[in-house]
Amino acid sequence: MISKKDVNVEGVDLNEASTEIEVFAKKVFDKLIEENVYPIPYYYSIYFFNMLEDESPEFKKSVMELIELEGSNELEEDLKFEQKLKQSFKYSKELVQNSAVVYKLSNMLKEKNNAYLSEIENVSTPQAFKNILLNSKKNVEAINKKLNISLKTIKELYAKNVTTLKEIEKESIFDSLYGLYNKNYFLREVKREISQINKFKHTSSLIILRVSKEVQQKLKSDKGKIVVNRFIAKILLKTSRRTDIIAHLGDGVFGMLLKHTDRVGAMKTSERLSDMISNSAMFIEGDELEVHIVIGISEIFAEKNEIEIMDCAYKKLDEAEAENQLYKICEE
Repeated sequence: MISKKDVNVEGVDLNEASTEIEVFAKKVFDKLIEENVYPIPYYYSIYFFNMLEDESPEFKKSVMELIELEGSNELEEDLKFEQKLKQSFKYSKELVQNSAVVYKLSNMLKEKNNAYLSEIENVSTPQAFKNILLNSKKNVEAINKKLNISLKTIKELYAKNVTTLKEIEKESIFDSLYGLYNKNYFLREVKREISQINKFKHTSSLIILRVSKEVQQKLKSDKGKIVVNRFIAKILLKTSRRTDIIAHLGDGVFGMLLKHTDRVGAMKTSERLSDMISNSAMFIEGDELEVHIVIGISEIFAEKNEIEIMDCAYKKLDEAEAENQLYKICEE
């Protein structure tokens, strides 16, 4: 069991709290210590919200706005996503049902034709032959009418389902190949962070990285590239903080959104990642491979949008590659 006297928050002076919320945060921390409760996130959260009830309405409102902005509208987005999934399932079910109708009508048409052929073999007069043809025409037309209705419905359902699936794909947030978020989600989070920075004036950064082209040229197959990229993804997940957003941006390029981290912190993160990756032995198709990465770094500038920031980081990534550097940094 860890005793509280063994806990040392080195280099942190809680007496330096200046803003109203920092003073409140220190008060919560002091209360935990006073009541001999470990100041871990679970207990801190409980005390935080309990003590918040004793504060002024204005302060509670400002804190809740901060929490709501941090939490975003993820629940609402999840609900919309689920609705589209259910709509796609509904279309798929109706497609199967209508396909079954078409199959049934096709079999019916086949059976009718076989029956008519049997009747024609036993025809003895022209009038009887004519009657068979008329009945055949009438029944075939009725079946064709039903078939056309079902085929038209299938075509419409297929078009609706394709549209819905494209919307689902567009709004999906997960890259199944590497087990990370995808570019859609990453851009959305960068946009959110810009909004946060505009309101609360903190500093955040992002880095974009990929395996160097020199290493890529040594990989003889697409399978080898995927193995290396999965290795990169695993290290990114292992070394990231809970608040970091990690994504595969496509074509073997990865992104990390480092919240409340300036360019110096982003540089240190880049160097740490590079060391971990290059010092880890990999064997691809029987050969040992030393993996090196290149990185583009950008702080999140409040006056720029997410596309502009990403474009700059991509540009710096290419510059780092061309100049044989680990990273290059966007300037404001």
